[in-house]
Amino acid sequence: MEYGININYFKKALSLEKAVELIAKAGFTQLDYTPPVQEDNWKEQMLEAAALFRAYGLSVHQTHSPFNRYGRYGDQHKLCIDRCAEATEYLGAKFMVAHGDEFDYANLIFSPEAALAYNHDYYLPYVERAAKNGYKIAFETVFDDSMGRRFTSQADELMGLITSYNSDTVVCCWDFGHANVTFRREAPAILRRFGALVQCMHLHDNTGVDAHQLPMTGDINWQETMSVLHEIGYTGIMSIEYSHGAMPEHLAAGLIDLTYRTAKHLWEM
Repeated sequence: MEYGININYFKKALSLEKAVELIAKAGFTQLDYTPPVQEDNWKEQMLEAAALFRAYGLSVHQTHSPFNRYGRYGDQHKLCIDRCAEATEYLGAKFMVAHGDEFDYANLIFSPEAALAYNHDYYLPYVERAAKNGYKIAFETVFDDSMGRRFTSQADELMGLITSYNSDTVVCCWDFGHANVTFRREAPAILRRFGALVQCMHLHDNTGVDAHQLPMTGDINWQETMSVLHEIGYTGIMSIEYSHGAMPEHLAAGLIDLTYRTAKHLWEM
């Protein structure tokens, strides 16, 4: 088993090179990385990062396409996804993770059926591009938030979107923390239901509110969860995803080392 972590989190307080150095030193070999797709020089930054990753023996396993639920990207959203796709291809990543929760609330009446059709069509060009270039689109588990109802927060909706393409290019990114918010104690059973569709992950913990904590510091039943992960034959990367706050440099090495050992412990349960 190989282990990965989202490097963008550590770039909040560390230089990219320092983050790369600490991640490699801890034992990680894989990265979750998304380039700064809103920056004019995004490609230059991505190429510099790629060279640094290679220098430290790290590979990018997955990227995360930008999602526009909170209006951050506006009418530049598809341009930013295009840039993420280009980076995914250059970096040789196996997955581009996406949120299948886009919708034109201003002009359409929301329903699960309308949202399914909208997201299917919205992401179809990227599915076709991924199939052509040898990587996969992985829709992740999400949860209803302060904005209210969110398409694909329900298992049937997420499964429906993934299978609507009838393509092995479209799979599931199981976000353990998001699943815990939505499904709580039912999460392991729903993970079992998704089975082989789960091919990458965002590994973190919480107590029912999204917090992106270190695994085993929340209330996820990890013994049961990891048993199901083994049962469904998961062979992908154990990839941690932090989000909130910013770990200062003098504490980052300890956190990264503990994170690696925790992920390794989970897999060996």
